[in-house]
Amino acid sequence: MKLRIERERLAEALSAVGPAVPRRPSMPVLAGILLRAEPDSASVAAFDHEMSSQARIGGAEVSEPGTVLVSGRLLTEIARALPPHPVELAATTDRLEIVCGQSRFDLPLMAVEDYPELPTPPPTVGSLDCAELRDAVNQVVVAAGRDDTLPMLTGVNLEFHPTFLRLVTTDRFRIAIRDLDWQPTTPTDDQPTRLLVPARALAETAKTLTGPRINLAATATQTILGLTTPAQHHTLRTLDLPYAPYQRYLEDRRTATAHLASADLIAAIKRVSLLSPRGTQIELSFTPTKTRLTAGGGNEGKAEETLPCDFTGTPVTTAFNPRCLHEGITATHSDSLGLALNGPTKAATLRATTDDPDQRGFTYVLMPVRLPA
Repeated sequence: MKLRIERERLAEALSAVGPAVPRRPSMPVLAGILLRAEPDSASVAAFDHEMSSQARIGGAEVSEPGTVLVSGRLLTEIARALPPHPVELAATTDRLEIVCGQSRFDLPLMAVEDYPELPTPPPTVGSLDCAELRDAVNQVVVAAGRDDTLPMLTGVNLEFHPTFLRLVTTDRFRIAIRDLDWQPTTPTDDQPTRLLVPARALAETAKTLTGPRINLAATATQTILGLTTPAQHHTLRTLDLPYAPYQRYLEDRRTATAHLASADLIAAIKRVSLLSPRGTQIELSFTPTKTRLTAGGGNEGKAEETLPCDFTGTPVTTAFNPRCLHEGITATHSDSLGLALNGPTKAATLRATTDDPDQRGFTYVLMPVRLPA
C-alpha cells in the first residue's frame, strides 16, 4: 500500500472514527484503525463491537492499493502533531512508514486477518439535517442516566413519528426531549417505531458528523442504528430494553409561569449555589415582578440574589438541584426561557422563549427538591 494525503484530511478522518477505538479493548486488534487504500479512494475504520465508524479521506492519491491495521491511538496522535504538509504513507511487510516534510515515523502493523468484520448497515428509514441532529443530541444527553445498574436510563430513546423524530433522555430526576423535522422513507412492515441507543456512544458519534444531511438506517428486527453522510458511516448497537414512561409529564398543567433571562439566571445560580449544602439545592421564590434565589442558612452562611422576571400565577417557592437546573437552562440554547410551575412539589418545565422555530422542539422537565418542613 502506498498513498499521499493532505495532513488536515487525514487528521479529520481519524478524528471521525476515533470514538470507535476502545480505550480498553477486549481483543488487541480492536485497538487498531483499519487503513484501506483503493484505486480511486482511501478510508479509515474502527470497531469495538458496540459501535463502528468508517470515514472517507478526501483527495487521497493512491499509488498502490492495500489494507493495513495499525495502532489507532498512535496514528491519530501522529496525524495531529504532523506539520502542515502532505503525508506519504507506505506499507512494507510488517511496518507502516509515515513521512511528512522532515518528520518520519515507522509503526508496526497488526494482523488484518484477525480484525472482525464490520456490521452490515440496515436499510435507510429517513433523513434529517446533520447540524440539527448534532444540536439535538447535545441538548438531551445532559439528562441521560449514568447508573449502569439501570441500563435503560443510560440511553437516548429515539421515536420515529410520521412527521418528526423525537429524542428522549431521563435519569428519573429530569427529562430532556427534543423533536426534529425529518423526511422518512416509505413505511415498511420492518420499520422501527423506537430505538434505545447508548447516550455516550451517540454523543461521541454526533460530534464527528459532517455534511448537510444524514441518513438514519434501522429495522424493527435488528439491534443496530446506522448514521450515514457522504463521507462517513457509523453503526451503533442498540439496547433491547423497555424505556421509562414519560408522556404524562408533557401534559400542560401549570399554575404559574415565569419568564427570565437565561444568562442572568445561570450567573445567579452559580453564585448562590456556592453556599448550597453539598450543592444539593437552591430555593427559588417567585412573585409578580421578581425571583429570589437563596441557599444555605444557619451557621454555614446564606446566599441570596434577586432577579427581575415576568411572572403570572400564584406566588410559589420551590427548590431545585443547582447543577440540574443549570444544565437544563444551558441546554435550551436560548437567551430567555419560560418556566412552567405547578406548585412547590410538582415537576417544572423549561422551554426556550424565542421566535426561532428550531428551538421550539426542546423541553426540559425537572423534579424539585423537597423543602424541609
